[in-house]
Amino acid sequence: MSAGTAVRTVGETRIETALGWRGRASTAPEEALRHAERWLSEPVRDVEFRVLARHVAALAEVERGRLRDARKHARLGLTAARRGGLEEREAQLRLTLAWIEFDRGMADACWEHLLAAEPRLRGRDRRRAVCLRGLLYCQNDRFPEAITQLTEALAQLDPDQISGCEDSVPEEPERSQECQSKEDLRWVANALLGRGLAWMYSNGLEEAEADLARAERIFASADQPGRAAGCRHNRGCVAFRAGDLPRALRLYSAALSMGLDTESNPEALVDRAEALAAAGLTAEARTEMERAADRLAARGRAVRLAETRLALAGCALRDGDARAAVEAAGAARRLFRAQRRPAWAALAAATEWQAKLRNGHRSRYALVAARRAGVVCAGFGWSAAAAELWLVAGRVAGGAGMPALSRKLLSLAAASSEDPRAGASQLAVGWHARALLAEQAGDLPGVFAACRGGLRAVESYAAAMAAFELRVHTFGLAADLAGTAVTAALRVGDPELVLRWTECARASALQRRALQPPADPELRRSLVELRAAVADTRGSRNGAALRRVEALEGRVRRRAMLVNGATEGAWGRWELGDVVAELGDAVLLNFFTVDGRLRAVSIVDGVVRLHALGAESAVVGEVARLRNFLSRQAEKPDSAVRAMFDGWVLGSAEIIAERVLGPVAGELERGRPLVVVPTGSLHALPWAALPPLRGRGVTVAPSLRCWLRGAADIAETTPGAREVWVAGPGLEHAEREVADLHAAAGGELLTGADATAERVLDTVDGAGTVHVAAHGRFRGDQPLLSCLELADGPLYGYDLDRLHRGPTTVVLSACEVGQSAISPCDQLSGLAAALLGRGTATVIASVIPVPDERTAEVMVALHSALRRGVPPATALAQAQAAHGESGFVCLGCGGR
Repeated sequence: MSAGTAVRTVGETRIETALGWRGRASTAPEEALRHAERWLSEPVRDVEFRVLARHVAALAEVERGRLRDARKHARLGLTAARRGGLEEREAQLRLTLAWIEFDRGMADACWEHLLAAEPRLRGRDRRRAVCLRGLLYCQNDRFPEAITQLTEALAQLDPDQISGCEDSVPEEPERSQECQSKEDLRWVANALLGRGLAWMYSNGLEEAEADLARAERIFASADQPGRAAGCRHNRGCVAFRAGDLPRALRLYSAALSMGLDTESNPEALVDRAEALAAAGLTAEARTEMERAADRLAARGRAVRLAETRLALAGCALRDGDARAAVEAAGAARRLFRAQRRPAWAALAAATEWQAKLRNGHRSRYALVAARRAGVVCAGFGWSAAAAELWLVAGRVAGGAGMPALSRKLLSLAAASSEDPRAGASQLAVGWHARALLAEQAGDLPGVFAACRGGLRAVESYAAAMAAFELRVHTFGLAADLAGTAVTAALRVGDPELVLRWTECARASALQRRALQPPADPELRRSLVELRAAVADTRGSRNGAALRRVEALEGRVRRRAMLVNGATEGAWGRWELGDVVAELGDAVLLNFFTVDGRLRAVSIVDGVVRLHALGAESAVVGEVARLRNFLSRQAEKPDSAVRAMFDGWVLGSAEIIAERVLGPVAGELERGRPLVVVPTGSLHALPWAALPPLRGRGVTVAPSLRCWLRGAADIAETTPGAREVWVAGPGLEHAEREVADLHAAAGGELLTGADATAERVLDTVDGAGTVHVAAHGRFRGDQPLLSCLELADGPLYGYDLDRLHRGPTTVVLSACEVGQSAISPCDQLSGLAAALLGRGTATVIASVIPVPDERTAEVMVALHSALRRGVPPATALAQAQAAHGESGFVCLGCGGR
């Protein structure tokens, strides 16, 4: 007879049956609750039986995460036990009520029930009370006392440390079968779980991992997979606190796969959302946190609700929404104080002061208060938050004319650079503080040394990240360090030094290629499902279908972050002579921004010069105008309307050319090719639209290292490598375009039903030249979900990241897929960036909408020139000039 159907075995009394279900309520809560509700509906006058029924119902509701219902059943049972003079049952129910109040975050009520219950508890219940006391210390942020108390509880509970049933007080007959019962093991696991968390908040991360891993094994062996999954999740929290974001995300995902119930445990959503925010996905993280906050509020989980409010404040800070961060952190601080949780209140106060400083508070009082808040915060183990607050306060103090206070604050933050437990973000903060201190002291070599130290820490951290999106965000941590170094180099006035520091962190995610592509079967299945779901929505506005697509996109994005592995080392150190040799007759413009001013370093005939180009905002606005004019022009077939737009395009293009090409205008007039390393909005500029560049070979390189590496890859390419021609559906000229190209060059042709995503991926992997004519879509919100439309649905950037090696040259005859999302340090993300990150040397793609009828002609001319040995950038320039097109750019290495 199964546990779900057994009510009473032969010879078993009603009380014994109830006690049996009380012991099983934590492993079979649904069945236990059904029995309890049936018993309570029966006209039974046995008071003890009804008390036990209430107790069973309370324990079952605790497991289901319904704390309000659990509390109601326990309080009704307690009242009945008190009236019936059942002192032992009363004490046991008080112990359960103490647990419920502990879970609700009501520390005073928990202590009240625990203290009232302890004198009347015996045997196992008394040992469990010791465990709960330790857990309560942990919840009240009394971590050393929690560790001591829980270690004492483990000495009494742990089977490995109990030689027999040493308790002199006799157990209840129905509970004395064996001292080391499954329920004992569960309480051992509870004690290990609590001690593990106490160790984590005390920064004893190795001890925390050991306790939580052991608790996980015990819960699994005691038939409690949900609690085992909770331990796996908490191990993710330990990894996150240690700064190991990839491991944290993998552990959180594993916990969900093991059955972690986020409906009953919404706090798990908060922890995972914090990791997503740390990975740069703040919008998704905020949505997840808001959803978790609603669930926590509905379930009366005040403890984790306060933590959720604080996590939302952190998200708002990352989003640059300081006002919202002040409000959320202040609300969290008040909740923590009401709960008498000083450690969390200290973290909330530090977050609130950082938000206030970012929101414009600059008084001495605010800065001194921020320093004190950081000291208190660090005292409770929140060293990373304290260091970040001190850095922000130190910079504000320096800008407000308080150099002495600034040095004190920066000195506090700088200590993080020597903390062996610090993660990459905290190390970057510490090294940046040291750089700013050296800058204040006029020690420029010290500035550069500190910036190099910080960049090494970030590089070391990123080396273990196979997930492209995580690498992009991680290298963004170096933005402030790189900016400080570039400012110092400008002060020195050495153009070559400035060039080196502008390159130190630029587009570094593309340099750190994953050693192996993601081989996650679940990611591949999710991409296939997403493709099918998108195909089902073609021509449809079905809300449910669109919501399914959105859910699958989220699943793909999350799964892609879980890929394991390492990356290749960053490409070798470059020298100025390498750049000059590769340039040949070409000239270089390397753009960068400092304090809102656009600047450039040029190299012409081996001579390096530095140029100031004016306000960045003026160029950003004009680039947006030009893109808008060209996009609207492409939509207008009427020749009169196009002529009107021609004038607007020309005017805007001339303004941009004057502002950004001035330093090399004379050389361009003499017909020399150009290599540009853009910054910010210049990545989206259709360079061929600028009058001085019409018909001129222009290579757009994410960084000098990317350009040099592409040149080296081209030099190593075997002549006669495979050529692949692909046409997607729904594009009028696509099949004719690729058929003509295939007829002229040979190779493999994929059209119609043959042009499926998996078939295309298998065919283009490691090819020499690949040409894809298809509808394209750039997603600025989720750039690796940018796509090319194929026979069975979209081919995404996540798919391209699965290539073992990208084709040497890729031509994307599709709208806008040459664009990239730009993150700090000019980290790029999109279809073209994904290809460059997998080893493609040259990507030719458009950054604006392009008319289909002209595109086919441009592509035929382009490939004809490439077959004659013309370098890609020059071939593209000639083809576009001949057919009046300007939307395509040559990315990576354009040859020479």
